[in-house]
Amino acid sequence: MTRASFQFVALFTAIGLCCALSPALAQQHSQTAAQSEAGLGFRGIGATIGFVDPENVSSAVDLGFHVDAGQIVHNVHLIPSVSYWNVGTDVGAYHADVKDFAIATDVNVDFPLQGGRLTPYLGGGLGLNFLSFDSNAPGGFSSNETKLGLNVLGGMRNDVMPNLAIFGELRYSFVTDANQLKVLGGFTYKFIY
Repeated sequence: MTRASFQFVALFTAIGLCCALSPALAQQHSQTAAQSEAGLGFRGIGATIGFVDPENVSSAVDLGFHVDAGQIVHNVHLIPSVSYWNVGTDVGAYHADVKDFAIATDVNVDFPLQGGRLTPYLGGGLGLNFLSFDSNAPGGFSSNETKLGLNVLGGMRNDVMPNLAIFGELRYSFVTDANQLKVLGGFTYKFIY
């Protein structure tokens, strides 16, 4: 089994376990709460930090920023985001830097648990990955590429306060020659209108 196949299987196994171990899923919000939360708009901002394991290079720290752009329909959120990671690697006597700046838009589907603040979610989306490769090898090899990526993700969010949520997330990005498994943690500060 290749490394990418193993990571793909691990991602979906973790998501499946998360859903299987959760109690019965049910909607918690009253009709008025659902109406006040529905609709697109600038609902909050947040940040993420975590580890990324890109294909063919060593692991790195991933930093990100996201916006809660509201709900398309009840419990379906639109989340635009940006993320960045940079890793240096040695190949023989030479050094190479690999960087990725990604702009993505994901759609997350919430599965609220009855009587709790924990909310499991699954999602996916598309992104643009601006990849950069620089090497000090003879000839000064350098390359910049823009590639389309497909994101698949799952996580658990805890609304610790009415305007603050923390979350943990497992994300896999399918990018040609640069697939990435990410384990992230972060927060979202919600604007209460």
